[in-house]
Parts: sequence; C-alpha cells; structure tokens
Amino acid sequence: MNLNINPKAKILIYAEGSFGKNARKQFLVRAKTADGLLRFSNYEILGVIDSTAKEKYVKEVLPDVKLNIPIFIESGKACFEVEPEYIFIGVAPEGDSLPDSWKKDFIFFLERGIPIVSGIHFDLTLDKDIKKVIGDNTKLIVNTRKSPTGLNVGSALSYNIKKPIVLTIGTDAAIGKMTATYKLHNLALVKGLNSAFIPTGQTTIMIEGWGYSVDAIIGDFMAGSVEEMVLSKKDSDIIFVEGQGSIFHPGFSNTTISLIHGAVPTHMILVHRPQRIYSIGSDLVKLPPLNEVIKVYESLVLPKDRGCKVVGVALNTKGLSDEQAKIEIKKTEKETGLPTNDVIRYGAENIFESLKL
Repeated sequence: MNLNINPKAKILIYAEGSFGKNARKQFLVRAKTADGLLRFSNYEILGVIDSTAKEKYVKEVLPDVKLNIPIFIESGKACFEVEPEYIFIGVAPEGDSLPDSWKKDFIFFLERGIPIVSGIHFDLTLDKDIKKVIGDNTKLIVNTRKSPTGLNVGSALSYNIKKPIVLTIGTDAAIGKMTATYKLHNLALVKGLNSAFIPTGQTTIMIEGWGYSVDAIIGDFMAGSVEEMVLSKKDSDIIFVEGQGSIFHPGFSNTTISLIHGAVPTHMILVHRPQRIYSIGSDLVKLPPLNEVIKVYESLVLPKDRGCKVVGVALNTKGLSDEQAKIEIKKTEKETGLPTNDVIRYGAENIFESLKL
C-alpha cells in the first residue's frame, strides 16, 4: 500500500498512556510505533500526546532523540497550539478494541478535519460514532493494517536475486528488529550504497510511506507479500528486510516464517534482549540458548542451497548500565563467535562489516 502522505508533513504522535517513563514500566513495548517515528521518520514531528507522562520533552524519555519535541498532556491544547496536518497513532496495543478515552480524542481530531494514521488492529472506520463524523470522507482515516487484494502465494522467487538480502530475526517479538534494520540500512546509505528498506509492519509503513503490514494479511499470502516487496527492489545494491515476531513466540511465529520464506535472505542478523528469559507471548515458553536459536533460523531458509547464515547479533541492552551492556556484548560474542553490538548505544559498524560486501 501507498500512504500518499507528504514525507515532510507536520504531525502529532498520539501515544496516550504509553509514552512516559512510568507507563513504560507497565507497558514495555506499547510505544514502539512512536519511538520508530521519532527516531527514523522525516516528518516534522510537532509533539507527542500522553496525558499520563510526567516528562515535558521527548528527549527525557528517549535520550538518543536530540530534537526538542514537546510532550502534551491535553489533546485539545496540542492541536490548537501546533496545528498538525495529521495525527499518527504511536501506540501498538494487543487486541482489536478501542478504549473510550481514545475514541473521544479521535472524534475531537476528526471533527476538526485532521486525518488519523492508524496502525492498530481495530479498524476505526467500523466504529459507529467515528463513522458518523467522517461520513464518506475516507481520507480522514489512513489504515496501515489494511489487508490488500491481488496478492500471490509465495514461490521463493527472491532466491533469484543475487544481491545481499538481509533479514533481521529475533529471539522474541518486540525486541528491536525494526531499529536494528534501520541502523544497518542507514549505515549502508552513508557508505554510498543503493540500499532498500522493506517495510513489513505498521510503523515502517508510516515512516517509508509504502509497504505491507504482513501480520494483517491472510496467511496464505503473507510470504507472497514479502516476496513482492523484495522483488520490487531487485535493482538495489542491498536489501534490508524488517523482521517481525519470532519463531519462538507462540503467537507471532507465523509472521516470522512468512518473512523468511518470502525474503529468501542471504544473511540474517539476530536481535536479542539479554534480560528476557521467557517469550513475551507466554511464560511457558523459555527462550533457547543463542546458538540453538541460530541453528533453528538457519534451518528454515528455503531453498536450502541459499546457504544463508546468521552473521551478527544486535543486542537490546536498554535498562542495563554501560558496564553491564559491554559485559553482555562480550559474553554474546564469546558464546556465538559473531560480531555483536547494541546498535543504539554503540552503532552498527561491526555488524555491518560482517556482511562482507
């Protein structure tokens, strides 16, 4: 899908109840769409809305975002003060319900003609109260999780691309695959390569302005959607495919396997959070040792003669001290024999070099 939104548009990010530090203690990853937009998009971000936040500026929550972007605790005040062209929903809650407090805010935006860009599982156009406001004006709701028609079943055609295809994979879901993919892609661009980024989730569709949210697609066509996107960038020097879920997550493994079979990667980068012992999807599922994880992922790539290997590990050491983070990096390098780093703290150079371009 194509969003058809000016990449320099003025936007407000709606991250109600999820963006501030206190909220993150309870909802570890719900603000990941907001974080991705703040770190990697080219939009003019006017602010973030979260009535529960105690912080006044984004950089108090995300130190790596240096811009002086304010946090608003009142939706109305935010709109009147900065006059956004769009509201981007920056929260990624599980389930397909719409909180009443959110609906009131959304109706406020829509009544003033401000379009909402949504990546949540609930289709806003199906709510009767919102429908009354928007009528037939379909441009007021931009749904990045809309399942397209006309897709094909995957056929491993990405195998025919002989350029590097790099897929990020994870020991678990919601662990930093998008961030690692962007860090590597941006490094490739800096090095003068014609690098392509394949958006496979709602956040990166918002950032890139195109793509398929693979988890919203009918199962039979998931791999085909990835294949289609990869083939569309076949003339690039290198293709980075954003990973989703994890083969070890009991709820999202279907998306992961579709990405592997649709992308037919030549290289994989494993993303891991050292503090996470059990899958975020179930405390019944203990995450395996890293070398076992690597072996499983490498065994899943088809055709087998692709010879795809995991060539680096990107650690998410958020919450650890600098000393603890460096200990975990050395420990992981020793355990796996692979270049390892936290790409936010220390950059992705050594992981990028493992691609041996």
